[in-house]
Amino acid sequence: MGLSSYEGKAREEVELFFRSPEDGVLSRVTRSLFKPIEVVAERLIPGSVLEAAGNGVEAILRGIASLSDHTLDTGTIINEARRHSEVVDKVEDLRRQDLRVADAVADVVTGQHQLAAALQGAGCGFGGAALLAADIPLLFGVAMRVVRQLGAAYGVDPGLPGEGVIALKVFELAAGGTRDRYAELLQLDALKDELDGLEPARRAEKAAVLGGLFMSREAVKRIVSILLSRKLLQTVPIAGAAVGAGFNYLFVSDVAETARAVYRRRFLVDKERSATPARA
Repeated sequence: MGLSSYEGKAREEVELFFRSPEDGVLSRVTRSLFKPIEVVAERLIPGSVLEAAGNGVEAILRGIASLSDHTLDTGTIINEARRHSEVVDKVEDLRRQDLRVADAVADVVTGQHQLAAALQGAGCGFGGAALLAADIPLLFGVAMRVVRQLGAAYGVDPGLPGEGVIALKVFELAAGGTRDRYAELLQLDALKDELDGLEPARRAEKAAVLGGLFMSREAVKRIVSILLSRKLLQTVPIAGAAVGAGFNYLFVSDVAETARAVYRRRFLVDKERSATPARA
């Protein structure tokens, strides 16, 4: 069976998303609200400090990526899916459902993480710069978790070797501020296809090798620039809480939007492939 009319429309939507050069919510807000502060920061902050901040961001993300598996909650995904379909017993069963079921689960996952990010940002914002060191890893943790949970919402087994690496590249695509999303998407497709073509043991070996790879320096630099501009505003008493809540909400929303598009497209592509008869 091919795609339903709903799924066909969704296929067009995700293709348009990735072929559009339009920036995400975070990039648009950052450009208009934080750009003046970014310019000041780049002029006043020594290059050595920026480099050190970049190394710190890398260290945080490496740690969070390695720990993200321990915060996954596939049980919640399955329970939510059962509200829409009684035949979902494990995450992989979602791949055989209509896209509407996965979309409904994804809506809940996104909303939960947006709220968590906003509350966490507001709490740390009250402490100004003193709590920024705690705020950053917490924010990245929520962002990485929403990527993994959205993958599960669309039927991806998060425990499969290599999925953690793919999730990290999805995070880079969302937070790195690239204007060529389709080129990045093709790299994700190639990575997934390479892993899918391997036997379980070889897949695990390949995943271990890929785990040593990391985000591009351009993506890390972009994230550092965003965080430094936010840091200057978060030091303002009272206003810091509003900035923290708003920024964290937008950051996680942007990451979730991109992750949802990636895994939604993957769901539809796999469904199309499974419906196409194999050639003799």
